[in-house]
Amino acid sequence: MACMKNSLIILLCFLAVSCKEDAENDDLAGTIQFVKRETPVWQGQWTAADPSVIRDGDTLRLYYSSYILDTNEKLVIAGAKSVDGIHWIPAKNNSGESIALDANPGQWDNHLEAISVIQDGDGLSMYYCGYAVEADVGGTIVAKGQIGLARSTDKINFVRNAATPILSLGSANQRDANALFSPTVIKEGDTYYMLYVGYCIENCSPAFIGILGATSTDGINWQKRQEPVIAGVDFDLSWAKVIKEPAIVKGPDNMYYLFISGDETIGVARSKDIFGPYEVFPQPVLKKEYSWESTASIAPAVLIENGKARMWYMGVDASDTGADFVIGYGEADFPFNW
Repeated sequence: MACMKNSLIILLCFLAVSCKEDAENDDLAGTIQFVKRETPVWQGQWTAADPSVIRDGDTLRLYYSSYILDTNEKLVIAGAKSVDGIHWIPAKNNSGESIALDANPGQWDNHLEAISVIQDGDGLSMYYCGYAVEADVGGTIVAKGQIGLARSTDKINFVRNAATPILSLGSANQRDANALFSPTVIKEGDTYYMLYVGYCIENCSPAFIGILGATSTDGINWQKRQEPVIAGVDFDLSWAKVIKEPAIVKGPDNMYYLFISGDETIGVARSKDIFGPYEVFPQPVLKKEYSWESTASIAPAVLIENGKARMWYMGVDASDTGADFVIGYGEADFPFNW
């Protein structure tokens, strides 16, 4: 199976070692409780992971990481569309996978995953993670992901903005020296804000996995922030020794809600400022429950609309050889009773 399967399994096992056993038995706290559908809402042709969802008038558009097997195995970004967010069809109205951005053989973005798609002017901008070589149990633990940009005018087909990443690996011992993954982007006024996961766990002292930030005035040229936005070591959370896979949403209350993956579950933090400081809700708001998410429920994408917080997320089942990735759905009342 492709790198997404190998690397995510490795990371889940590697990062969950320190997770307390009793975290599985914690009750969902307060009234921030996402009610989930019992079955996945989208599975793609073979697999579906790392969702990003936007509203386009009466249509919802889903972009996700997809495993494709043609001449070679590869990871691409595919698209689907829906009226209700529950029933989806391929974006190109065909019976196969609707590829939005294809792999780039032999280049730094030979494999694609972990995206953030935003409305940008008359079209869409897709911020994606790309890497050349799969992670390997016997070699590097984290694929050397970097972040690229692709754009679309028809909301179906995306074209790379440039041949090089817009955010590259940091230098030795910087917090993103090993990889940059899982971008989430929001535009406020004339400024673009990005949060992403930085990895520095191989040949790094001290080791780091957490959420970093960057800003841009054009969405292409970015300035990294020096200090982390949020990391698991900042909080004593039994369910999130490591915080990753962020999704930022601005609520109608003008607060910023940062949905995050913990070790195996999803939580939420809030702040008056995009780069924090963040207050983390003490318990996960969405946990694994069904067989198709038996390993983890992670990688959220959230819209807040019509008095609801609507979440699409990745369910992981690694109970057999390899792993299965599908997209689930849950929703909660908003505003939250924090």
